[in-house]
Amino acid sequence: MNTILRQALSAAARSLALAAVAVAASSAHAAIILVSKGVIDSGTDSTGVFGAPANLAGKAYKLTITYDDFSTAYHSSSATFEKETGPVTGAVGVAVDGHPFAANVTRSFGAMLYVNDNGAFSELTGLQSGNDAMGQNVYVSHDLSSNAGTVAGPAFAMASYTTQAGDVSQATFRTSGSEGGASFTATPSGAWLVYPPAQLIASLTSYVSGAGLQSGIATSLEAKLNAAQSDLAAGSVASALQDLADLIAESRAQSGKHIPTAQASSIISQTQATIDTIGILYG
Repeated sequence: MNTILRQALSAAARSLALAAVAVAASSAHAAIILVSKGVIDSGTDSTGVFGAPANLAGKAYKLTITYDDFSTAYHSSSATFEKETGPVTGAVGVAVDGHPFAANVTRSFGAMLYVNDNGAFSELTGLQSGNDAMGQNVYVSHDLSSNAGTVAGPAFAMASYTTQAGDVSQATFRTSGSEGGASFTATPSGAWLVYPPAQLIASLTSYVSGAGLQSGIATSLEAKLNAAQSDLAAGSVASALQDLADLIAESRAQSGKHIPTAQASSIISQTQATIDTIGILYG
């Protein structure tokens, strides 16, 4: 396995607790992805959805809900929480032992993303139900809370939270239709709420271009970010991770020289967050 990819996956695996980002009101149309991974407690695959044996118990899974559009949802915010409820559109992605199933939802579904930092608990839930373009009925839910770790926004200007004592609860998936039928319940070993890496790279590119750096330095950093964006779009995950690792190396080398220390630190931390996010999503 590529060294950079292995490092990214290792960084993601170190956090077995919930990691989440607060949803800013200004990002109502921005996609955000709820991810959980672990081992299935019980489940069946009646028509080969996952290319797996009928009994799914004990199989590794990765489940994602991509929330594409919050424009008609209700957003509320305070010093202790961020949440979205109401009509939201998006997509479900599920893999069992590496065999994927994906469904785009063509009608609105209920959703709620919630983080609380009031000193008592921290919780995140997600719900999706609907029919995809192939007529597949899909239901997915997460009932999650965290027992440790940091809830932090990976994009610039996002708020940060520290999670409180709690537990990791359950993920549920069920589908039936022309593409097959399967269902399972699982206890996640890790769960995250992240922005798509392409959005994080675009955010970092905007930061670099507006940072007032020397032209040659800015051009070099932006070239690495553009390469990472292109490689990711082409499915070359290892190459994208190498581009981002090169960006970190250059920022460290120029820190306190051609890049002010504070700006170099911001670039490095944002780039590392992007690498970790890629590890979560692609690992």
